Amino acid sequence: MEGGPLLSDWWKSSTKRFVPYLNISANLPDKPDQQMMQTYELRGFPTFLIMDAEGQVLFGKEPYWRPDTPENLEAGLAEVETIFLLKKKVKDNPEDALSKAHLTLILGLLNPESCSLEEMEAAIQVEGVPAELVGRWLREKARIRFLDAFTPYRLAYSEGAEKEEVQKLRQVAVERAYSMVRDNQRLSESDPEFRAFWVLAFDGAIEAKDRKTATACLSAYTDAHGRADRFVRGMIDRLEKLPVVEVSP
Repeated sequence: MEGGPLLSDWWKSSTKRFVPYLNISANLPDKPDQQMMQTYELRGFPTFLIMDAEGQVLFGKEPYWRPDTPENLEAGLAEVETIFLLKKKVKDNPEDALSKAHLTLILGLLNPESCSLEEMEAAIQVEGVPAELVGRWLREKARIRFLDAFTPYRLAYSEGAEKEEVQKLRQVAVERAYSMVRDNQRLSESDPEFRAFWVLAFDGAIEAKDRKTATACLSAYTDAHGRADRFVRGMIDRLEKLPVVEVSP
């Protein structure tokens, strides 16, 4: 963006609504905020964030955001100003259940790893909260549930742990993915762990001799990755060998 939007009239006018800060990633002596990339777990350049005075990221980390047009910048600022407006409403009227729930969902989705699951679940029950936020939380909750079992297995595998330990952790992940499908909790196709989720859920269904769920898993996987995918042929063969016995819901 150097020499472009940062020097435009619309950008300079918009900076009346925030304080611009440029951090250059370089190993220089006495450079301020030397560890910013690590602190915020940033993976690429350039990355644009909107943060509050305490350094909490309010917008920009996920999904990828590039404020290189008035419309893109306005989208980020509008989101953040909604947060500040809700904070003021809650401060002025602590009994405003709708504003409190709305704010809880937004802040929880910004930091899903550290949010209170109980508070998020209570918030989605409040009448009037945006349906889009409820949907985002339900998707994020499914992801949290899966990663709770899948991450230990993935780490053990990548770090070369003992085969028995890896297999034990994989079994936990298999059972978790399968139970999630049975509970009608699924990862979205855009999720990085979508492939792993359906492969493990399929394995769980096969182990349980649950042909109906195994068929649903294969269908979801094939719809996303196509019949030419490297796992599909093996999945089809295993499903064909499974007895036609329905498992009661």
